[in-house]
Amino acid sequence: MKIFKPDKNALVSMQIIVVSASVLFLIAARMYIPVNIIVVIIAAALLTIVIFLNCIYLPLYFDYLSYEADDEKITKHSGVIFKSDKTVKYSTVQYSAVVRTPFSKYTGLNFAVLFVYGGQLRLMFLNMDDIAELRKASSSL
Repeated sequence: MKIFKPDKNALVSMQIIVVSASVLFLIAARMYIPVNIIVVIIAAALLTIVIFLNCIYLPLYFDYLSYEADDEKITKHSGVIFKSDKTVKYSTVQYSAVVRTPFSKYTGLNFAVLFVYGGQLRLMFLNMDDIAELRKASSSL
């Protein structure tokens, strides 16, 4: 049984995305809302959300996220508040897709999606070497 953990570069990339999105939202609020006190309230709310996401939620999420693969199945362990385990047998996989983002080698934003009867299993934030190893272990990926 092999255990795969998400790429640490993906955590940093997600934190940068959260900060960038909040800055863009704050700029848009400043441009379209003429009342300064409302913009200050929005900025305080955004700062609270960014601190919570970047310092608490995302590190915990990436710490708990893992994948266990053996000869016949793959199991995804995830969740921060509510833990969940999802298992898919390789024999039930209809097809799969691998999504790579630009500069995925540096950002770690790679995804493999296993489509099974009635649903899908997303393997998120794996580096391409881990995806290649999963592909080699199972001809389904």
